[in-house]
Amino acid sequence: MHLKPTLKSNINHFFDPTNQPNSNVTMGLITLQPGEKHPKQGYSYHKQDEFSYIISGLAHTILENGEDILGKAGDAQLIEKNEGHINYNDSNEPAVVVWFLVERKEEK
Repeated sequence: MHLKPTLKSNINHFFDPTNQPNSNVTMGLITLQPGEKHPKQGYSYHKQDEFSYIISGLAHTILENGEDILGKAGDAQLIEKNEGHINYNDSNEPAVVVWFLVERKEEK
């Protein structure tokens, strides 16, 4: 499968349980336009750890505890499962971010 996301698209899913055999992994790309915030209201939560890599631009991640993490092209982040977060772009250029949701394997 070959996908070609565009900057006009807000969020694209590349892989999720519907199109690949590992139901514990979801991968996508989000483009935050200048001034855009995601989600628009409240915080985003996931039952999996979220790994992200900034391809271009600048993107902020605000954690539920108020910490504001600024990421630039080439930076990677980990947001642990169930940690509320908001992503936003306060620059003049689009921010393009690849993200992965990976279910944590619980130790026995």
